[in-house]
Amino acid sequence: MNYSNLVNRAFILSWKHKILWILGFFAASFGTFSGLDDIIEYWSDKHSMDTDNYFFENIIDWFQNNPEISVALILFIVGAALLLGLILFVLGQISIAGLIEGVIRIEGGREYKLRQLFKVGASFFWRYIGLLFIFIGIGIVFGIVLIAPIVIAFVIAKVLGVLGILIGIPILFAGIFFFGNIYSLAQREIISNQTPVTRAIGEGYHLVVKNLGPNIVIFLIEMFLSIAIVIAGLIIIAMFAIPMYLLAAVSTLWLVLILLLGIPIFLWVIIVVEGFLGTFFNSLMTLFYIELRKITPPRPGPQIYPGPTPEGTPAG
Repeated sequence: MNYSNLVNRAFILSWKHKILWILGFFAASFGTFSGLDDIIEYWSDKHSMDTDNYFFENIIDWFQNNPEISVALILFIVGAALLLGLILFVLGQISIAGLIEGVIRIEGGREYKLRQLFKVGASFFWRYIGLLFIFIGIGIVFGIVLIAPIVIAFVIAKVLGVLGILIGIPILFAGIFFFGNIYSLAQREIISNQTPVTRAIGEGYHLVVKNLGPNIVIFLIEMFLSIAIVIAGLIIIAMFAIPMYLLAAVSTLWLVLILLLGIPIFLWVIIVVEGFLGTFFNSLMTLFYIELRKITPPRPGPQIYPGPTPEGTPAG
């Protein structure tokens, strides 16, 4: 398997079909946004920020003098955050399925529309939820089986505990690779062949076991690219955070301007980058699945097709 060609195809496909970035944004992990914590920490440091009129002290004093409004505002923020998280979760599952369908259509030389891809993703939403919860359960069981012996070893002797950690780390990575690849391939099996969840998991397992070498390579490629992207993301955050921090420390006026102008620009850059990366990584894994299917046909057995997709044709 030509892995450099896979990466190149995924990059070209993602760059050429920018409309997919909308789905890619919601499909992405949102890990890039963790960098916002650093910026918030900078701005919340009142010893270096409150050089003019004690900006943050005044806000805190206002909240303390209006406890009823403070409690209501906190409840509103928590409720809004939970609702936003739920919406993003639903859109994320739908978008992953829609992206997979889009890549399959593009590779097959078929046309697609964003609305069609969204409908396909929505039609497989509950199947994806079932798949997700199955693997969450598997992850919990795997974690208990892995951690429990280490805890017991620490109780017996610290040396045994340290030895258990050293042994457990490679087992942890092996589990992440094994179950992660089965999960990703099962997602694509569901869309490509409209396979039921349990059979899709079996097909994912079959594709990993029968092609262990290629699966290890694609896992390492994705891990290497993820590390490189995290480093690049930190650089982008620093490029925004450092100038914003220095300007905001000058006066309250600059702080307000940074909040009104800098944050929206920063978020826009992050949204665009996240959209591309979400599209790229989903495209890479889907192209990998397509290549695996060329050399590893489905196992013999009854194929259960629940019916056509919302467009009236099979998803694959």
